[in-house]
Amino acid sequence: MGSIELRDVAKIYPFVETGGLLGRRQRIEQLARQKAMPHVSNEGVIVLQHIDLTIRDGEFLVLLGPSGCGKTTLLRLLSGLETPTVGSVLFDGKDMAGVPPEDRDVAMVFQNYSLYPHFTVFDNIAFPLRNLHIPRQELTETVERMAALLDLSDCLNRLPFQLSGGQVQRVAIARALVRKPRLFLMDEPFSNLDAPMRAALRRMVKRIHTELGTTFVYVTHDQTEALALGERILVMKDGCVLQDGTPAQIYTGPNCVDAALALGTPPMNLFPDLPSEDGFVTLLGVRVPLPEGVNRPVTVGIRPVHIQPAADGTPVRIETVEELGSERVLHLSAEGRTFLAVIPTEPEKTLLRGDMLPVTFDPARVCLFDGDGAALFR
Repeated sequence: MGSIELRDVAKIYPFVETGGLLGRRQRIEQLARQKAMPHVSNEGVIVLQHIDLTIRDGEFLVLLGPSGCGKTTLLRLLSGLETPTVGSVLFDGKDMAGVPPEDRDVAMVFQNYSLYPHFTVFDNIAFPLRNLHIPRQELTETVERMAALLDLSDCLNRLPFQLSGGQVQRVAIARALVRKPRLFLMDEPFSNLDAPMRAALRRMVKRIHTELGTTFVYVTHDQTEALALGERILVMKDGCVLQDGTPAQIYTGPNCVDAALALGTPPMNLFPDLPSEDGFVTLLGVRVPLPEGVNRPVTVGIRPVHIQPAADGTPVRIETVEELGSERVLHLSAEGRTFLAVIPTEPEKTLLRGDMLPVTFDPARVCLFDGDGAALFR
């Protein structure tokens, strides 16, 4: 298939109706909450605001952002479960207005697995193919091939209640992929699983994408999933796309404060309202050059991994030490500010609360932002 496009797409959900006697008080309270939301119009709550997006054939796109930012709504617009209030959704240049979900050749995996409890794993995976009237032999071979791809070959005769959480989710993925859709949508599919299982399924999904070459759009609020899976990430907030780029581009060159905080664990340190002097700002004894013509207070952002101990650095106070095995997260304070540093663990070196530790950073690695949070590029 070719590309998928969203052209100037906006979505507005109408305000709740308040008529009638039963539940009227609750509806009035709900209406008041909706009207207090950040983005409303006379028609209702604005969930997506003028999205322009092209999804390339075969790419793995991740939608990253907090709950309520519009990620799932965008996914539902692609699937046909929602229609845009304004704008167009195009598949291969064809406007999808009025095309129902079943005719879009799109498969979707939700946070809740929704398997048929009385069907075996084989029958759950085979269900979409039976609706297409695939010959029995071809159906069996296709299901077995998909089961092998997702390490489910030993489970084909089991019922869903006999499976682990990870196996159930793999069955849901296999059922969606078995008919080879043009577009595969995943809405926070691993959020109900424990951390080791999420990591294992991330690796499996990445391998499946490489082998099948299907276009994937994956929704998550977990930055680890976004970095591990995405060839390209859309950082979203309040129904808008803040930044569109590769994981490396967004991590090293965020275009605003919110995008900077969306990626990186621990999050980026921000030092707001640092005064400029002769084209520089000074932080922890380091002079950071500013873009030409900037002579106003700025916010300096530094990743915790870029703040490191140095014999000739500025002494800072250790407030807390988090031991994470191969590395330590230091909570530091200096110049009336608190910030984090991530350093390699040295077992022979003990760091305690109240100790003074000299640290420094490379000024070339910092990010600069102006007063409204937009990036300043040097």
